[in-house]
Amino acid sequence: MVYFSQMRGRPVYDSEGTFLGSLVDLVFVDGEQYAGITHLVYKGHDGYKRKVAFSFVKELIEGVKKIGASLEINLTMKEEDITQFFLKPSDLLVSEIMDKQVVDVNGLKIVRVNDVLLGKVGSKFCVVAVAVGNRSLLRRMGLGPVLGRRFQERVIPWESVEALEPKLHGLHLKVQRDRVADLHPEDIADVMEDLTHNERALIFKSLNKKKAAEALLGSEPDVQESVLKNMKMERIKDLLEEIPTDQAADIISMMSKSKSDKLLSSMRPDVESKIKSILNYPPESAAAIMGTSFISVPEDYTVEQTIDLLRKIAPSSESIYHIYVVDAEGRLIGFLSIRRLIIAPPESRMSDIMKKDVIYVKMSTPQEDIAKAMAKYDIFVVPVVNGDNVLKGIVTADDVLTEVMPKQWRRHKYMPSRMRRKGQPRHVPKETIA
Repeated sequence: MVYFSQMRGRPVYDSEGTFLGSLVDLVFVDGEQYAGITHLVYKGHDGYKRKVAFSFVKELIEGVKKIGASLEINLTMKEEDITQFFLKPSDLLVSEIMDKQVVDVNGLKIVRVNDVLLGKVGSKFCVVAVAVGNRSLLRRMGLGPVLGRRFQERVIPWESVEALEPKLHGLHLKVQRDRVADLHPEDIADVMEDLTHNERALIFKSLNKKKAAEALLGSEPDVQESVLKNMKMERIKDLLEEIPTDQAADIISMMSKSKSDKLLSSMRPDVESKIKSILNYPPESAAAIMGTSFISVPEDYTVEQTIDLLRKIAPSSESIYHIYVVDAEGRLIGFLSIRRLIIAPPESRMSDIMKKDVIYVKMSTPQEDIAKAMAKYDIFVVPVVNGDNVLKGIVTADDVLTEVMPKQWRRHKYMPSRMRRKGQPRHVPKETIA
């Protein structure tokens, strides 16, 4: 193994011992686990940089056993027999990794590369890791032998690194989409807080539509604004149509009126209508945070019809806390759990098996009051109705927690930002809520 800082500046000799120049760089091709070195680059007497295939290197591995000034690179052929090339703009250089910020995917943090660890893997010479600690920094400064032993070497395997420099990032993503892109959305949101605007854009482009939308939701408002600032309108529309309308409304409310109006007019009519309705309510009300994905059925539906409906629409787990029962005008009159639905006889009607003591809130109910009621009566979802008791949405404990929890708790680094009670909640008559 050898560090790039130990190779840079070292002499390159041909097979007859003629000095060709000093090594200034290495060209690599990215890979999933390692990045293979394809060429070395040296600067000759005339000051020009020349690229030579790494297959011409004969004694680098033996030279690696030496340290510091004794390291030299010997080639297998005479200078006149070696095919040399000039660098291309598209070449990926090891020097370009140095001093760059990268994402340590396993550690979920942004680090700066001080050095690059190289070694032989099989028959190839490769980039195997990046060094990010104080020891590698001191080594680059020439203080390694004196002070370096006081610090442990900190290296991150190449397979756990996601480069943020545009040219490196573009190639890395083609090969390693299972890095940042496959992290949990909340973890991606945490990572993005430490990045610049351009770096956030690079990460965001690597995510699929659903993951991008979820990561955007988990981000702080300033990160959301940064990401959306230069994003094309069509991309924003696609993302917002992937997320709950209450959360889409939160993001749209950050935009200028002209931009939000243009965006809303481009969305599906049903989504546009729901979002506009939410935006018309006070930000501290139930309507501002309620989700509109819920399951409701007519009171004369049978158990068999309801189960067939669930199979047909295949609702997500997020929207199937309870089955709500409504009358012909859409007014909320009862609810039942999925368990109660499954064990009931197929011919039973909803009106016969539903619970009628529904706890609900109005669209204007303050969010703090909803949180207090949920905590006091041990419930984690509550339906929201309008002035005519027509069911309009639901508010979950997640929704309330996100709004009322102190910001420093909500965004504590690397801790889950959402928690949900498991098990069936206990419902009590509406009249008992103060």
